[in-house]
Amino acid sequence: MDVVGEIGAHRVVDLGCGEGFYLSALIADPTITELVGVDVSPRALERAERRLHLDRLPDHQRAKLTLRQSSVTYRDKLLAGFDAILLIEVIEHLDPDRIPSLEENIFGAARPAHVVMTTPNRDHNRLYGLPEGQLRHPDHRFEWTRAQFQDWARAVAGRHGYRVEFRPVGDVDAEAGPPTQLGLFTREDSR
Repeated sequence: MDVVGEIGAHRVVDLGCGEGFYLSALIADPTITELVGVDVSPRALERAERRLHLDRLPDHQRAKLTLRQSSVTYRDKLLAGFDAILLIEVIEHLDPDRIPSLEENIFGAARPAHVVMTTPNRDHNRLYGLPEGQLRHPDHRFEWTRAQFQDWARAVAGRHGYRVEFRPVGDVDAEAGPPTQLGLFTREDSR
């Protein structure tokens, strides 16, 4: 949420919004003028609607929110032109062969001014007592080390005219780094 405020985003997409954890904070933020929550799961969107208490929100808050069923691997023209797309703990739920579709749809087609992406830091898993190779969640298809995430992110940024900055999320261990890693992508022509 701090990053969204820092970049001055007013029109935001939470792609892979799940049950609406971040949507609830974003919808309450008066600087956010348009908010789209997208998830592949209709059940998650129903839970988000309940969590947000849309039936009890003031009209001005309810009017700025749209919930949509879609996927990060589908091109969606309605996601183009936003200030920011959030991909919070999403990419690790994709099969690796689907990541190029995410890249093309988000960075190539939607082209928001900013993409805020977080993903687990596999280097940190040993501090949770996980044996080598075990993932944090049964639905994770993979988890990247810091080096793997940074290599991927720099390549994507370079291919699509973005620059990327990396930040830790959570307490940083001297050897293992933070539990979660954040990449803040900024489109070069949006400075």
